[in-house]
Amino acid sequence: MPHRRNIDIDLLRSFVTIIEVKSFTRAAERLLRTQSAISLQMKRLEDQLECRLFERGGRGVEPTEAGTLLLGYARRILAANDELVGRMAEPLVEGEVRIGAPEAFAAEHLAPVLARFARAFPRVTMQVRTGPAERLADDRAAGALDLTIETILGDRPDGAEELMREALVWCVAEGAEPEARPGMAGQPLRLVMTAAPCPIRSAAERALVDAGIPFNLMFEASSRGALTSAIGAGLGVGILPRGSITSGMHRLNDAEGLPALPDVTTVLLARPGAGLVAERLRGFLLSVFDHRH
Repeated sequence: MPHRRNIDIDLLRSFVTIIEVKSFTRAAERLLRTQSAISLQMKRLEDQLECRLFERGGRGVEPTEAGTLLLGYARRILAANDELVGRMAEPLVEGEVRIGAPEAFAAEHLAPVLARFARAFPRVTMQVRTGPAERLADDRAAGALDLTIETILGDRPDGAEELMREALVWCVAEGAEPEARPGMAGQPLRLVMTAAPCPIRSAAERALVDAGIPFNLMFEASSRGALTSAIGAGLGVGILPRGSITSGMHRLNDAEGLPALPDVTTVLLARPGAGLVAERLRGFLLSVFDHRH
């Protein structure tokens, strides 16, 4: 009988994270480990599988053909592992939970995590609302949400627990016209921003004014998807969380004369007395995002 090799779940989780963020360094940050530890893990994984899993190019780390094959299996194995742990731990948890989140966070980060929770707790019904911060805050105040996710700059509200923190970065389309970029004498910076009210937009405008950099608002986006499309199309300079930059965009650095930006923090608020199901989802979210970020 051929020797059976057992792959460590932690190796697979680190591998998937590297592919998702396209960087060993950023994967280490998300997993709260050193880059050298992540590199050693991937060397072990490649040695066990006897193949090369990564390519390094101009746009970050990409999977090889073997890495792409492994990625599909790794995601299924992790999903099955999480489902098994959840069902064995508390198989009888049932009921309803109502959760609200900003649209961009729900699409980029929350949806796959909620899918894992649903597999782990199949008797739980979830109602998920997305929308602008003001509407979610009103729903939370009215008791219509058991858990609320908010994206903030600055201090956390009372009772809020941190899910993740990301750096905000200036970005522009690769190959954008010169007048869309900073450093052009006599030319205002062309900006692509989310529609007001938006704390990120307000922080960016204050930073530009303080730095004495003139700007024009070229495009006002109603959603993160519209913002990303406008930046990628070359309409101007925009701001995104570092993890939201897509291929075809170029991150602007300090040498290009733009002011520093604050970090953006995503927090979780629980309604007092929300019940067992909400408490289980709260614990699940804190555990997953602490592990990832």
